[in-house]
Amino acid sequence: MKLIFAGTPDVAAVALRELAANHEIALVITRPDAPVGRKKVMTPSPVADLAAEMGIETLKTSRIGQVEIERIRSKEAELGFVVAYGALLPKAALELLEWWNLHFSLLPKWRGATPLQHSIMHSDGQGLTIFKLDEGMDTGDIVGTIPKTFDSEQTAAEMLPILAKEGAELALELLEAPAAALPQQGEPSYAPKLSRADARLDFTESADVIARKVMAMNPEPVAWTESAGESIRILRAKSVGSIDWSSLEDKESVVGSVELSGEKVLVTCGKGTRLQLQLLQPAGKRAMNALDWFRGLQERVTLG
Repeated sequence: MKLIFAGTPDVAAVALRELAANHEIALVITRPDAPVGRKKVMTPSPVADLAAEMGIETLKTSRIGQVEIERIRSKEAELGFVVAYGALLPKAALELLEWWNLHFSLLPKWRGATPLQHSIMHSDGQGLTIFKLDEGMDTGDIVGTIPKTFDSEQTAAEMLPILAKEGAELALELLEAPAAALPQQGEPSYAPKLSRADARLDFTESADVIARKVMAMNPEPVAWTESAGESIRILRAKSVGSIDWSSLEDKESVVGSVELSGEKVLVTCGKGTRLQLQLLQPAGKRAMNALDWFRGLQERVTLG
C-alpha cells in the first residue's frame, strides 16, 4: 500500500521504520529543522534523518497549506499515518485521503498532548489506540487498540519506543485485515502538555502516587523538588509500600526527610509511605545514583 507518513520525534521514527519495511512510503511530512544544544545548531528531526537514510521524499513544514496539500495530492497515496507530528492537519488534508493516528492511551481516555504520561500517573487508560483523524482533538473513530498494564519500573522514555513499535505492528495487521472503525465510547479525559510546575513533587502524597509521577515525567518535564533552596531533579524512583514505617521503627519521620536504610535512600511520604530514590540530578551536576548522592551529603536533608 502507498502511504504518507507524518511524524517528528524519535518515537515517530521507530514507527516509520516498521511501516517502511512493509509498505511504500510515498512522502514523509515532518517539522522543520530546529536548534539543538547550547550552540543552537540547526538539526533535522529524527524522522527527517531516517527518511534521508531511506531515500524517502520529505516535506518539512509546521503548517499544511495549499502548497503542501497539492504536494500530498500528487502522491496519490491510499492512507496517511501520523505519529507525533506536532501540528494539526487541516480539513483540506483530511478530505484528500483517510488518515490514521497512533495515540499512546486507550481513547477516549487522555485525549491531548501527553497521553502516555497521564495514563502512567493516573494508572488508567493504559494502552495504544489507532484512530481515524477528524477535525476534533483525538475524537475520531477507533480502528484498533492494544490494552496494556504498564511496568512500574519503566519510565515514559523507556516505554515510548517499545509502544511505537507495537503500534506500528498493530497498524500493519490492520492494513492487512481492516476492521470496522467504531465510535469512541465512554467519558473522555484530557492530557494537556505538562509544565515544570506540574512536575514538582509533593511529599505529602503517597509514595505510589509520587513514584508514578516521577516515572511519567521522564524524559520531560522531569520531576523535581528542592533541598535548602537548591533544585534536584528526580529521574527514577519507586514506592516501597504503604506501611507505617515510622510506627514500626518507634520514631517519627518528617514528610520529605531522607534517610538510608541498608542500601536504599528513602524519603518519608504521606500516609506512612516511603519512596526509594534511585536516580537523581542535583542542580548544576550530572545525573547520579541516589546512594552516591546521599553518601556525599554533609548533613541530613529534607526535600520539599
